[in-house]
Amino acid sequence: MKSSLEFKLIQPKGLLSPYIQGIWSASVHSSEAIEHWLHGDACSGIIFNLGSAIKLGDVSFPTGVIALPVSKCAQKISLPPGSKLVGLRFHPAIGVGVLGKRYDEPKIVTADSKMTLALQALSESLTSIRGHFACITTLYRWLIDSLDLSCPIPIQLDQALKAIEKSQTPTQLCNAITISQRQIERQFQRWLGLTPKHYQRILRVKSVINVLREIPDSNLADLALSHGFSDQSHMTRECKKIAKITPKVFTKRVHL
Repeated sequence: MKSSLEFKLIQPKGLLSPYIQGIWSASVHSSEAIEHWLHGDACSGIIFNLGSAIKLGDVSFPTGVIALPVSKCAQKISLPPGSKLVGLRFHPAIGVGVLGKRYDEPKIVTADSKMTLALQALSESLTSIRGHFACITTLYRWLIDSLDLSCPIPIQLDQALKAIEKSQTPTQLCNAITISQRQIERQFQRWLGLTPKHYQRILRVKSVINVLREIPDSNLADLALSHGFSDQSHMTRECKKIAKITPKVFTKRVHL
């Protein structure tokens, strides 16, 4: 049976890969609205809503360009019949560097800068394009031609993000990038609206979900310890808070 939600995704290689983690296109082919969860990943993104109004949480968004804030936890998206969307997902902090501002909640982008004017023009172009891969290709080429990716975020912030991905402690971070913990925290608040510790918590939960998606029969107690949680209960609480689902429930859904 054909799924009511068609979703296509590419992960850019080469020039865009350090900045864009995914470019996607989606459409709904059913007589009823569908709901989907957007995972918390500490990243931001852009949705080009090319069809009817959609809902993010309880807020409705009309046709247009929607700037997504840094995702601190999973969020429900509701798509009506006939929905057509194209979008991209930045790597951490890159969205602020590209858009020139940090969004703290989803917002329709207004034409208040050269970049936002270009995004609105792109959205109008995407409306007339048919086919998921044609939309993805159009967005990919636009990104290559239009974005200034020479230095989207401070070098020290980039170093800190990479160090946290390697599970380094705050003290190890400071030693690795030669700035104080206070300076690191200010950089994180400015560019992500998060503390380094909160960012690390989100990454841990994201990693747990990815492991369970690939290996749903993983031993949960061992998985918790290998990801730095004090025990399985700690991992369950964090997953429920950030991913809005427990590891056990997620595993059952993977098996369906």
